[in-house]
Amino acid sequence: MIGWISTWDIRCGIATYSRFLVEQMDDVIVMCQSGEGDVEGAIPCWGRDSNAFEGIIAQVAAKGIQQMVIQHQPGLLRFSYLNELLLKLSEMGVKVFITMHNTRDRSLVFPSKRIEKAIDGLKSCSTVMVHTEADVENLRTLGIEENVVMIPHGIYPPPSDSAESLPMEGRVMGTFGFLLPHKGQLELIEAFDRLPGWDELLLLCATREGSGNMEKKVNSLIQNKGLTGRVRLVTDFLDDDVAISTLSKCELLVFPYQNTKESASGAVRMGVAAGVPLAVTPISIFDDIAGAIKMRGRSVDDIVASISAIGQKNLDSSRESMIKLRDALQWDEVAKRIQERLK
Repeated sequence: MIGWISTWDIRCGIATYSRFLVEQMDDVIVMCQSGEGDVEGAIPCWGRDSNAFEGIIAQVAAKGIQQMVIQHQPGLLRFSYLNELLLKLSEMGVKVFITMHNTRDRSLVFPSKRIEKAIDGLKSCSTVMVHTEADVENLRTLGIEENVVMIPHGIYPPPSDSAESLPMEGRVMGTFGFLLPHKGQLELIEAFDRLPGWDELLLLCATREGSGNMEKKVNSLIQNKGLTGRVRLVTDFLDDDVAISTLSKCELLVFPYQNTKESASGAVRMGVAAGVPLAVTPISIFDDIAGAIKMRGRSVDDIVASISAIGQKNLDSSRESMIKLRDALQWDEVAKRIQERLK
């Protein structure tokens, strides 16, 4: 029996990541966060940013769990708390396989949130799984090396023939992801206003708790720039099939992230799944998206200049690369790589 600690059944990239992988596996008990409302298919037994692990320990004992997979992100569990959990599971003889979705968080304000606080616990794990070579190097500098393995983030399936897409006409540029300041949606709207030859900018950017102010800024910018009717903001949390099918109708998808400490982006993988050309800002979260068109920078001027310089040859090459990447990293392949570690 395998235990799996993760968020579940909520609007969260890690929850989506876990769901796709768990669907490919047998004999998995998901232990999810408490206090998120009704949860289906999992046992709520831990709290966000809490070191009250009695619920997890009780499940390990009751179910006879000998292997545990943990999906970690510092916003869910600060590193000092993670260290406590890892050492406790090690004392109980549980083999731990942890996926680190962020290896770069080094809070200057809260020492307990620095990754250095989890070094002993991470060294006790059977396997520490990361998404990029940069993650491998980050852990190596901390002395965590022998148990580290790189397993790329999975890619969503291609658009289904039966999936309905949102209606669109003309030459459409799109983006996808939660409506958050660091994802660069405001900069993209500013750039779109200065880019000729495009009929519409489609923002498939769902809102979540804390997004209200950002939504107001986006709508205000659209109105002030006179872009009503040319920039469409869709804040609904669409089904994956609908989102991917809609994105597949765009001529170019742009991910203008400004800054982030995350190791991999679930949102950009929706774009890869759509099998269309991608343009991304030159930051490390996109290093593993081989074939994406790297823009020269993150500013509005950089975005305008970079997209203006994209020719048909660039679009064709990027499209081919996205399809190749998508086909190589389907969820069943990623799940297979993880299961091989669990044997």
